[in-house]
Amino acid sequence: MVSPGLPPEGGGIGSYTDKTARVLAARGHEVHVLVPGVPRLRSETVDSVHIHRIPTPSLQPRVLARAWGVERALRRLGVLDIVQASEWGAECWWYSHRSRTPIVTRLATPHFLIEELNAVPWGQRRRQSASRWLERSQVRRSARVISPSAALADRVASRWGIDRGTIAVVPTGIRSPASDMGAVPAELVGLEYVLYFGRLEQRKGLDTWVEALPAVLRSRPGLHAVFVGEDMGMAGRSFEDKARERCGDAAGRLHFLPSMFQARLFPIVTAARVVVMPSHWESLANACLEAMALGRVVVATSGSGFDEVITDQVDGFLVPPGDVPTLAARVGAVVADELLLARVGRAARRRAGDYDLEAMVDRLLAVYAEVLSTRPGHGDGRPTPDGCEHELQGRASGLRSRG
Repeated sequence: MVSPGLPPEGGGIGSYTDKTARVLAARGHEVHVLVPGVPRLRSETVDSVHIHRIPTPSLQPRVLARAWGVERALRRLGVLDIVQASEWGAECWWYSHRSRTPIVTRLATPHFLIEELNAVPWGQRRRQSASRWLERSQVRRSARVISPSAALADRVASRWGIDRGTIAVVPTGIRSPASDMGAVPAELVGLEYVLYFGRLEQRKGLDTWVEALPAVLRSRPGLHAVFVGEDMGMAGRSFEDKARERCGDAAGRLHFLPSMFQARLFPIVTAARVVVMPSHWESLANACLEAMALGRVVVATSGSGFDEVITDQVDGFLVPPGDVPTLAARVGAVVADELLLARVGRAARRRAGDYDLEAMVDRLLAVYAEVLSTRPGHGDGRPTPDGCEHELQGRASGLRSRG
């Protein structure tokens, strides 16, 4: 498995890779995770998962350099059954041209979609043209493409001219949160708050939420708003600055915290009155599933992957994306209704159970089995990694494998 990072870095791709790799390893599969982008090779084994942080060559464009670094590392691992990577960054593009090992590409959010949702200027889009082309090329060269939601599969298939029937939907899985979670940070103790967690960027609807906040805070004088995640900003300004300016005298009721591991994050989620996910468009937010699994009421947006998880007014709430008055009114009404919070929170927890991590890994393994059964030469006695030891050892000359 190839990932741009692992928690707390790496975003949704990193979170997905980390938990999926751990389950696969626990079931007896030999799992290696490659994370490109470090100056020197660092390898470690965590919960039977072999993690290799690999160097990136000094080439331009950097997207191609990362793909080359991944290709060299994968070859030095030896014989592999499956390689899985995201389309984002096209980190397996080079390997797809130089290996018979089947590649399973899992859709995350391609550059073209991020650019549209974040309203990226045309000049920057031109600079990222290589990334867009490489991502599409890797997907089209993959033995199988999987997607966390039908919404993302539909959009990518339409944009890239891919047969939608060839994309398998394998949703993100979640584990039931531990019952022995720690405490919320001292600054949040005793506060009543609404929560957003995830990257603070335009495509996640932070511009809409910032505009809605003054009305929400006015509707309930004791209410606070908490943000957890990396602030990506918009138009040269941070969302924290925008929110504090927009909220004026209520700016003291805003709390901004950095990205953090689940052990620190989940107590904050559990203590939230409502979780707000105002994305302009979303594939299938892992954060949404986590909040629902913790019994939190989520107010999200319609017209994308949230529709596949939330039934409006049953196990969550959906509002039109970008609709500031409706978002403010819905959050204000829900946060004030104790009975509604309890009823919908219980339903949200039940709905999250449909995305049990073990069941989602079963679906992933079914895709692997299908890919392997149709591979040329399958069953011809070709050696596999099972029963062999493979390691990456760092030296100045690079990487090597030992079988």
